[in-house]
Amino acid sequence: MGHTSPLCGRYHCVVGFVGELMPSSERSTRDPFRLLIPILLILAIPLAHLTPVGVALMERGWVMAGAGGAFFAIMMMVSGVRVTFAGQADALGTAAWLLMLAYLMHQFEEHGIDLTGRTYHFITYANGVLAELYPDGGPRLTELSIYRINTLLVWVPFLLAIWAGRRFPWVGLAAAGLMLTNSGLHIFQTFTRGEYNPGLATAVVLFLPISLNYFSVSRRYAGTGILSAITAVAFGIAAHAALPFVIEEAAAAEWTSRLAGIFATLALAPLIANILYRMFRRSPS
Repeated sequence: MGHTSPLCGRYHCVVGFVGELMPSSERSTRDPFRLLIPILLILAIPLAHLTPVGVALMERGWVMAGAGGAFFAIMMMVSGVRVTFAGQADALGTAAWLLMLAYLMHQFEEHGIDLTGRTYHFITYANGVLAELYPDGGPRLTELSIYRINTLLVWVPFLLAIWAGRRFPWVGLAAAGLMLTNSGLHIFQTFTRGEYNPGLATAVVLFLPISLNYFSVSRRYAGTGILSAITAVAFGIAAHAALPFVIEEAAAAEWTSRLAGIFATLALAPLIANILYRMFRRSPS
C-alpha cells in the first residue's frame, strides 16, 4: 500500500487507485484504466441477460448493483480521478459520465427507494397509469421487462456515449435527449395527476441540468449544433412513445429474434446512424 511523503510536493503526487503515490505526469495515462473498473461493473449487469442464472440473480438486484457502480465511480472522481482525452481533462467525457451516473441514481429512486420510503414502487405506479391508458388489457410492466429495458436500453447506450465521445457525438446527444425527455415525462405526470411519482426528484434536480449541460458541452467540444440537439430530443420523444410497445414485447419469457432486433435497434441506432453519416459524408469542395 502507498504512503504519503513530504517529498512529493513538487511532483504534485496523487493517490493512485491501488494506493501508490504517483506524479501528476503519470496520472493522465492511468485514469482511463481506473475508470474502466466501474464501466465493467456496470456493463456486467446487462451481460447477465445471457444466462438464466444471471437473469434470476439480477431481475431485481440490478438496481442495487447499478447504485453500487455509481457510488464507486463517484468516489473515484471525488478522490481525484479525471476523464482525459489526449492527456488533457475531457469535458465531453466527463459530461457523458454525469449522464450515466445521474441515470443510475434516478433508477434507484424509481426502482429502489423513492422519496416517500416505498421500495420498488415504480412498477405499481406505472402499471396503474398503463391500466388507465389501456383499460381493456395491454402492456404491463413485469420485473423482467423492467430489468431488460433499464439495463439494455439505458445502461448500454449511456456506456456507449462515454466510449463514443467526440468521435461519434450523436450517441451522447441521443442519451442526453432520452434523459431530457424522461425528465419532461415525470414532470408532465406530476402536473396532470397532481402527485409525486417515483423518479421525479432526480428527474428535476439531476436530469434537467445535466442533459442541458451535455448539449452545451457537446456544442463546444464536438462541434454539434442546435439541429443535432433537436434531433436528439426528437429521438428521445420517439423512444418514449414506443415504450408501450417495447414493454409488451420485453415481457416475453424468452428472447426471440424480433425482441433482440427491437432492442438492438433502439440501443444502437444513434451509433449506427453516426457511423453511416461519417462514412458517406462528402468533404467540402
